[in-house]
Amino acid sequence: MIRNTRGFTLIELIMVILILGILAAVAIPRFIDLQSDARSATAKGVGGSISGAASVLHSQYLLKGTVYTLGATESPANTNMVLAAAGISGVTIAVSDATSSPNNVTGSLITITVGGMPYTMTYTSGSSTASPTTRYNF
Repeated sequence: MIRNTRGFTLIELIMVILILGILAAVAIPRFIDLQSDARSATAKGVGGSISGAASVLHSQYLLKGTVYTLGATESPANTNMVLAAAGISGVTIAVSDATSSPNNVTGSLITITVGGMPYTMTYTSGSSTASPTTRYNF
């Protein structure tokens, strides 16, 4: 008599469940940690756009030979002007110790809040001899 066997044995099913359990135990911690990495990458992207806006403003200053703002030359560019020139949306940005002098040597502290997590960076305005700098504190 010929037996038609179909399906899986109990041992095969247990092995598949065991392999899936091991994969889940390894993969879940990696995916949980991706949220903090994504927030940090977003903050660095925002910081990059701030740095780019500062470089554009400084280039305008060098080309025009006057104190710079985006689209005008009447007043100095402070940190708030740089943030407005960067055109950032979707995150919260706060500035402390913002100065209206382009020779801000001490720097302004910029706090970028992404998903409830604050990230800080220091912005130092440029001068006629030095370009503006940004430094991540995270």
